[in-house]
Amino acid sequence: MKTIMLIAVLVLGLLGGIAGMVSPVLAQQAPEAAAPASPGTPEASEDDPEGRTLADWYAMGGWIMHGLVLCSILTLAMVFERLWALRRGAVIPRRFMRKLMEHWRNRDIPQVIAMCGESDVSIARVLRAGLLHFDEGLTRVEGAIEVAGEHEATLLRRNLSVLSALGNIATMMGLLGTVLGMIESFDLIAQTGTGDARVVAGGIFQALVTTAAGLIVGITAVGFHSYLRRKVEILEIDLEDTSFRLMEEISLERESAGEAPAGLTPQEA
Repeated sequence: MKTIMLIAVLVLGLLGGIAGMVSPVLAQQAPEAAAPASPGTPEASEDDPEGRTLADWYAMGGWIMHGLVLCSILTLAMVFERLWALRRGAVIPRRFMRKLMEHWRNRDIPQVIAMCGESDVSIARVLRAGLLHFDEGLTRVEGAIEVAGEHEATLLRRNLSVLSALGNIATMMGLLGTVLGMIESFDLIAQTGTGDARVVAGGIFQALVTTAAGLIVGITAVGFHSYLRRKVEILEIDLEDTSFRLMEEISLERESAGEAPAGLTPQEA
């Protein structure tokens, strides 16, 4: 949670910096849009979109935009945190595997178990779970690896459900802002009538700003949720495949050395 909050603060600073750089550029277009039209040229509209700054678009969305900005910051923070945590090098690090294979080739199983206990990575925890039950038979080892793999998959999927929820919430908030804006527009129609179509169109235009903002945040959150979920599934398969392969190597080496597999009597072996 602390990591997400730190990333959220960094994202907020980044968004603020981008807004600070973009707003002056957009603001420079305002004098041009407000300049008198030359003869024979239609007058520029006071509501010309080219003359609006980010602050203007934000203000048109109303208070709903505050919630959408919060959702966008949390979404980006969780996406960055999961992208970093789901790196293959963080789940199945090559350096750890190289050191482990050195002890593996030397048949130093106690050192392998100690190494797995000292390493705080997913592959180490899964391998340790299997090695601790190796003397109970290969079936018991496979069961332990599957249980440990499911637990690691749960840890890897952490925050993905929240990311999906943020996508849905942002979309619903955008629609809520549009509905509230439409209510105000129809209330204005009821008070002034439909004589001035620009008044009605302007209200609807402003109401749709929140829908667009909500969809942008929602699509981003749902898209990354699908991508990260698929990445977790691939890592889960790699974890179990690597663990099973190494356990089978030990089992085959013991059998070739004339040792009976654990859990079997010499007659059964």
